[in-house]
Amino acid sequence: MIHSHHKHKASILELKQSQKRNLQSWLLSAPSLIWLTIFFSIPYLIVIIYSLLLPDIYEVKFQFTLSAYREILSGTYFKPFFLAFRLALMTTLLCLLLGYPVAYLIARSSEKWKNFLLVLIIIPFWTNFIIRIFSWRIFLSSGGVMNEALIALNLVSNPVEIIRTDWAVIIVMVYVYLPYMILPLYSAIEKLDFTLLNAAMDLGANERKAFFKVTLPLSREGIFAGSILVFIPALGAYIIPQLMGNQNALYIGQVITYKIKNIPRNWPVASALSLVMLVIIAVILLTAYSLYQKRQIRKTDEIR
Repeated sequence: MIHSHHKHKASILELKQSQKRNLQSWLLSAPSLIWLTIFFSIPYLIVIIYSLLLPDIYEVKFQFTLSAYREILSGTYFKPFFLAFRLALMTTLLCLLLGYPVAYLIARSSEKWKNFLLVLIIIPFWTNFIIRIFSWRIFLSSGGVMNEALIALNLVSNPVEIIRTDWAVIIVMVYVYLPYMILPLYSAIEKLDFTLLNAAMDLGANERKAFFKVTLPLSREGIFAGSILVFIPALGAYIIPQLMGNQNALYIGQVITYKIKNIPRNWPVASALSLVMLVIIAVILLTAYSLYQKRQIRKTDEIR
C-alpha cells in the first residue's frame, strides 16, 4: 500500500515536471511562432484573398471570383511553368554533378586545406547578387572576355552569341546556386566513415563500385538537402532569367512579376500563380520526403 502511494506521488511529480517542460518549450518558441504568424501566414492570407478578386487597372475590385484560376487552367501559363521546371531541374542536376566531386574533395582534404576551400566556396556570398550577374553579362557579351579569348585563340571567327539564350541563364543559375549544393553535400560526406571504402575494396570491390555501393548511398541526405536548396529557388527565379535570358520565352517568375509591374496590373492572376507554384512545390517536397523516408525504412529493415 505504501509502495503504491509512493509510486502514485512519483507519477504526479513526473507529470508536473513534464507540464513545466512543455510550458517552458512553448514560452521559448513563442517569439518564433509570433514572427512566423505575422510575416509568413498573414502575407499568404492576403495573397489568397487577392487571388479571389477581380483585377482593376492599378489595384483590385473587391468582388470575389475564381476567374484568375480559370485563366490559369485555360493553358495560357503552361509554357512558363514548363520552362521554369526545366530550368530548375537542369540547374539542380548540373549543380549535383559539379558539386559532388568538389564536396568530396573538400571532405577528404586536411584540416588546413579544408577551411581554405570552404572559404573559397563562401566568398561569392560576400559580393552583391546583382553585381555578380552583371559581371557574367560582361564576361559572356559579344565583346566580352570569353569571346575575345576565343577569337584570340582562333577557336572562332565571330563572337559567340550566348547572351539572351537559355544557356546563359543555366550557366549563371549553376554559378549562383552551386554553393547551396556543395555545402550540404560536404556536411554529409564529412561524416562518412571512410574505412568502409577500404573494407569494400578488401572484399573485392573496385573504386568505382565502392563509390556507388558505399559513398553515394551514405551521402543521400546531403544530396536530398542540396537538391531542395537549389531546386526551390531556381523554380521561381526572376532576376537571372530577366537579365540573361530571352524575353520571348518567359519563365513563371517573370510572368508573375510582369503581372504586378506592367499596367494594367493583374494582382489576382499574379497571386493565383504564386499559390499554384506554392502548392506544386509543397507536393514535390512531400512526395520526395515520403519516398526518402520509405527508402530509409526499407534499408533499416534489410539491415535488421
